[in-house]
Amino acid sequence: MTPFRSALAHSPAGLVLGGVVATALLASACAPQPAPAPAAPREAPAISVSAEPVRRGEIQQAISYSGDIRARAQVTVFPKASGRIEKLPVDVGSRVKAGDTLAELEHDNAEIQSLQARAALASAEARLAQVQAGGRAEDVAMAEAALEAQQARLELMEQGGRVEAVAQAQAALDMATARLALVRKGATSDLRQAAQSAVDSDTAALASAEAALASLGGTSSADLQAAQSQVDSVKAQVAASEAALANLAGASAADVQAAQSAYDAALAQRTAARAALDQAKAPLAAQVAQAEAAVKQAEASLESARSTRVALTVGSIATTAGPCYKPSGDSRLDSDLCNAALDAANAGAVAAEKALASAQAQLELLQRGGAPATQAQLQAQLDQAEANLKSAKARLDALKSGGVEAQRAQVQGQLVAARENLKVAEARLVAVKGGTQEAQRQAAQAQVVAARERLKSDQARLDQLAEGPQEEEIQQAEAAVRQAEQQLALATHPLTEQDLRAQRAVVEQARLQLEKARNPYTSFDLQAAQAAVEQARAQVELAQLAIKEARVVAPVDGVVAERLVSPGALASPSVPLLTLVPPALELVVNVEEAQLGQVVEGQPVSLQVAAYPAQTFTGTVRTIAPTVDARSRTASVRVEPQDGDGKLRAGMFAKLSIITAARQNALLVPREALVGGTGAQATVVAIEDGNRVRKLPVRVGLANERLAEIVSGLNEGQLVVTSGLADLSDGDLVTPQVETRTALAR
Repeated sequence: MTPFRSALAHSPAGLVLGGVVATALLASACAPQPAPAPAAPREAPAISVSAEPVRRGEIQQAISYSGDIRARAQVTVFPKASGRIEKLPVDVGSRVKAGDTLAELEHDNAEIQSLQARAALASAEARLAQVQAGGRAEDVAMAEAALEAQQARLELMEQGGRVEAVAQAQAALDMATARLALVRKGATSDLRQAAQSAVDSDTAALASAEAALASLGGTSSADLQAAQSQVDSVKAQVAASEAALANLAGASAADVQAAQSAYDAALAQRTAARAALDQAKAPLAAQVAQAEAAVKQAEASLESARSTRVALTVGSIATTAGPCYKPSGDSRLDSDLCNAALDAANAGAVAAEKALASAQAQLELLQRGGAPATQAQLQAQLDQAEANLKSAKARLDALKSGGVEAQRAQVQGQLVAARENLKVAEARLVAVKGGTQEAQRQAAQAQVVAARERLKSDQARLDQLAEGPQEEEIQQAEAAVRQAEQQLALATHPLTEQDLRAQRAVVEQARLQLEKARNPYTSFDLQAAQAAVEQARAQVELAQLAIKEARVVAPVDGVVAERLVSPGALASPSVPLLTLVPPALELVVNVEEAQLGQVVEGQPVSLQVAAYPAQTFTGTVRTIAPTVDARSRTASVRVEPQDGDGKLRAGMFAKLSIITAARQNALLVPREALVGGTGAQATVVAIEDGNRVRKLPVRVGLANERLAEIVSGLNEGQLVVTSGLADLSDGDLVTPQVETRTALAR
């Protein structure tokens, strides 16, 4: 089959044309043959062209661009706190979710601050609870008691003098008046008898003091002798130690003999010290008997003083007249005389009791082995003797075993100790000669002197009573009466108006203290306590926030693109840790101003990348720039690709097509069949009957890179020329090569 026939077979117009040709051939064959006509001019040969029939189908109009795929955002992660990085669990390429840990900083200081903040909060809450609770019950009770006491005192002061105080002052005045009358009258036999009793009591006290002094007279020489013996003994030890140190050159037989002698001397010294201590603990029978005699004498003096006092107090019921005797039916009683006699008797009894106590103490001291200081000294001498004995024994053993150098050091130590003991012994000797024992004797002597002075005073009083009243006594009694009168006036009117005002001020102060105890805190204190609690809570929250901020988390989902630090580095809010790229990608293209009217947000987009040439990705127009660049006359359009499988990567080069329009069942012709552009008006070259071509005007609708929609001017099935259009003119004969496309590109 010729190309022409092939073209006709694929076109309805070709079939019609073929039938006409076949009919003409048959008619010519069957008709009679005319005579040959004259020769006609020769026709130009047919031009071979490509042609396609007009068909119906779907067309999509799109505008194409290209650009780089990039991440929609890039997040640089900074820490909120400062500190050393302890953990960094992610690296470049790690995929993270929002909230995943990116880094952990040290937070020991934050933990400590949190504990301190919690403690401060507890303290502030306790203070607030105390302020809200108000005053303590015990403080209120104490304030109420203080107010009641001060009010009672004020009431008492306002009432004037107390009845008992006035009565007491009146009694004192009466007594002073009676005393004055008694002095003017002169001493009675009863007063003289009381003075005589005082003299007798003083005599007994003097005898007791002299006995105590006599009991201290026998121990002085013994103590002096013991102290002198101790000094001599210690001096001998010092001399022996010095000689031993000087002669300690070797362990000869003489050295051993000298060490043995020193050991024997130390043993004898310990025996003497122990005997002295035992003798002190068991005093001589003569000393004990003397002390017991002093005790008995003191007891006799005490019994005599007590008998005198009993005689005075019992005189009120005795048949004989005494200082305190009150005859039956007689209301008068010389109280001054009776009191004076009783005072003298009581003084005598007290002196006798003191003398008895002194004698008993001296007896107990002898029975216990002497004074504690003496016992301590004797015990110290025994301890020193024990130490010397051990030292001598050690030296003897060392010489016998050959330890001379060690013995030299030991002897040196003994010498130092002996010299110190010598100082102590000499101080003891000085003390015995003029110290403790003499002080006791002087004290006893002072008691004897005091007892003699009291005896002289009471004897002078007795002599004065015997001679009669003196002018000085009368004056003293009159002064006592005047003083008693003043005391009575003061008891009757004890306070002034100034005193009352001062007490009222004290009562007011106590009332204010009670009010303060009931309401110790003001509203300002409550507000301050509440503010302190709120501040403490804020500090706790800040401390917790510091702990929380020590953990750096991913703000969004993404992939770690860059890690800028390593574990152990010091991080701060100004130092970035890493860069995080979110999974959201975008493609930015610049659309010409003329095409902006065809682009709207939400339009579908198709993408192709070199990494996946057989796959077309989809997307949508996300945003369109609100302004057009004045220099390039373009606007930025952001496209959001759909990549559920995560195949696309930031940085890939992509080609995209933005679908601006689509139509179903449209008349379509190849894009190359149009002559004169793709505007609303265009021209196509159609093949008509006889394979003659003719240029037809058409109105074009949608168009893309391969197809164009014919709104009017053509019918379905017509053949249109798709190649060699520039060389054709109306009426040219063509040989169409019909192509049938199985699919129309969109």
